[in-house]
Amino acid sequence: MQNVYILISIVLILFGTVGIFTAMLPGPVLVLLGVVIYSWATGFAIISMKVIIFFALLTLIGILADYLASFITAKKFGISRLGFIGMMIGGIVGLIIFNILGLLLGQFFGAILGELLSGKYFSKAALSGSAAIIGYFISVLINITVVGIMLGFFVYLIVKGGVI
Repeated sequence: MQNVYILISIVLILFGTVGIFTAMLPGPVLVLLGVVIYSWATGFAIISMKVIIFFALLTLIGILADYLASFITAKKFGISRLGFIGMMIGGIVGLIIFNILGLLLGQFFGAILGELLSGKYFSKAALSGSAAIIGYFISVLINITVVGIMLGFFVYLIVKGGVI
C-alpha cells in the first residue's frame, strides 16, 4: 500500500509542477500535498515535519503571489475597478476557451474592455491590459521559484536519504 501512496504523491507533484502555468491547478498546493503524502507514506523517515512546515510557508508565498501579483501590478498601472473586473472575467473565459494563451489574451482584452467602459482612452486601456500580463508573469516566476525550491529540496532529501 505504501507504493500506492508514493505513486499518488508523485502524480500530485507532477500536476503541481504543471499547475504553475495554469490558473486551474494550484501548483504549489498540489506539490505540498504530494510531499505530505510521501512523508506520511514513508513514516516521515525522509521528510520531517520541519521540512513540511517550511514547504507550507513557501506554498503560502505562492498562493499570495497568485492573488496579489495581478492586483498589485494592475493598481501600479492605475487600472480601474471595471478594468480589474474585466481582467478577471476575461482571464477565466480565455482559460476555459483557449487554455494558457487564452488566459493571457483574456486578461489583456478584458482589462482593455473594462478600462474603455470606465471611460479611459484606448492608449491608457492598453497599458492596463499590459499590466495584467505582467502580473501573470510575475506570479508564474514566483511560483516557479517556490516549486523549484520545494522540488530541489525534496529530491535532495530523497537522494540523501535523511531527515533534516
